[in-house]
Amino acid sequence: MKKYISFLLVIVTLFSCKSQQSNAEKNNRNTTKNNNPANEQKNILFIAVDDLKPLLSNYGHTEMHTPNFDRLAQMGVTFTNAYVQQAVCGPSRASVMTGTRPDRTKVWDLHTDFRKSAPDLISMPEYLISQGYQTTGVGKIYHKGSASPGHDGKSWSIPHEIPDNYDPKYGAPAYNYYQNPETKAKMAALTKEAKANGKKRGKLRGYVFKRLRPSTEGEDVSDEAYQDGIYTQTAIRQLNELTKSKKPFFLAVGFQKPHLPFIAPKKYWDLYKRKDIKLAEFQDLAEGTPMIAYHSFGELRAYSDIDDNLGIGDKLPEAKQRELIHGYMAAVSYIDAQLGKLLDALKQKGILENTLIVLWGDHGYHLGDHAEWCKHSNFQQATRIPFMFAGPGIAKNKYVGQPVELLDLFPTVFELAGVKPSPQNEGKSLVPLLDNNPTTKINKKFAVSQYHRGKDKEGYSLRDNRYRYTEWHGNGYKSFKPYKNENIVGRELYDYQKDPLETKNLVDKPAYASVVKQLKAELKGYLKSEYKRFHNVK
Repeated sequence: MKKYISFLLVIVTLFSCKSQQSNAEKNNRNTTKNNNPANEQKNILFIAVDDLKPLLSNYGHTEMHTPNFDRLAQMGVTFTNAYVQQAVCGPSRASVMTGTRPDRTKVWDLHTDFRKSAPDLISMPEYLISQGYQTTGVGKIYHKGSASPGHDGKSWSIPHEIPDNYDPKYGAPAYNYYQNPETKAKMAALTKEAKANGKKRGKLRGYVFKRLRPSTEGEDVSDEAYQDGIYTQTAIRQLNELTKSKKPFFLAVGFQKPHLPFIAPKKYWDLYKRKDIKLAEFQDLAEGTPMIAYHSFGELRAYSDIDDNLGIGDKLPEAKQRELIHGYMAAVSYIDAQLGKLLDALKQKGILENTLIVLWGDHGYHLGDHAEWCKHSNFQQATRIPFMFAGPGIAKNKYVGQPVELLDLFPTVFELAGVKPSPQNEGKSLVPLLDNNPTTKINKKFAVSQYHRGKDKEGYSLRDNRYRYTEWHGNGYKSFKPYKNENIVGRELYDYQKDPLETKNLVDKPAYASVVKQLKAELKGYLKSEYKRFHNVK
């Protein structure tokens, strides 16, 4: 009996040692170069790009020179059917940073601070601080005009930065934009003139911009002569500091371009030949579409080289269209180069493969389609965005066509990073779509965007795999108010399988009656469910 017990003890001991050895080997395999086991919370590089539509080579635009977007796509998953909650900076960014919709943040414009309109909400990096993270950022993460002091100071355990250490060879650009010597001299003279007239701060800036504000520039300067170049250098310095700590980090990098003015160093303009640039194929108002769907691109008309008398449906001269599109493309390539520098910095530190990377645009952009420019609509070009993930546990070089929303970033990042879910979440985790298993799915049939017109009208737009159905509601309707058919002042339906350019509103076509009925029921169901959630009705 004693021999039998001794034999069992030997077997148990051997099994235990083998198990410990196996676990140790597993941990060694899953350990990064900075000795953080893979099952710990992941470092997060969070990249926001202003006004970026999916005009990228990895989205099928072979005319674009964006090799680093291709590089990131090969590292992870690209969503090809992703949409924002509202196609303008302030609401879109407040939404993604809190994981809630504009009707919850009550941010529908460029002035409202969600800390005041919805003070119970917490931001993504603020929540991560409570989970043991260091958080910091550089550049435009929130809309600057609506963020609380410190670029939403509660979000950062290490202060957020807006650097101004431009390349000393060229000096600071005029009003943070322009390096052209002639433009800088004229703006300096106008500034002096404005000050002599008693103008200060915003009125001084307005005085100068009313008289001189070019929509494009492409000087032969370094990347660091403009904002995004020094944002990149600052982010790399922040990364070096963050990796000295044992805490996981959240590093947010917010690039300004390709936002107007379309500015980039000359070498990025030289990547494209203006004569080869294609103009928007459809530059008319869509047949049967209500006028409420459109706007007169006042953001672009505010530039001194654009005719301010243009209205809805009016076309810019072809030469100016080509210049603007050329500038937009150059600015995108400029950002692509900055992305490459960030990826190189992660690689040099040995943490590229073990850092969770998410990249997103805050909305799309009109470049002449429907005779529209900028954003501010519910059309496809304004609401569709690039949306990409890479890092531990994420499939490589995968493309997903299911409709998703930027709102879904909030829970997805937390799950990928190994952080417990936040109860403040109106999106859906996309993690089941990020692996190589085709059977893992999520229950999500459509994405919802919204846009307001005037003081009392709101358009809610549902986008599924094939169609976009939009309802414009008047009488100050929002989703936290009762849904009433009598409030509807306009409707739209587009079939992207047969009419990808949205040339016809099909909502009243008999052939689409059943489609309209179904999509109306789905949008109405969504809006009613939002009303119930707001009022805690089961």
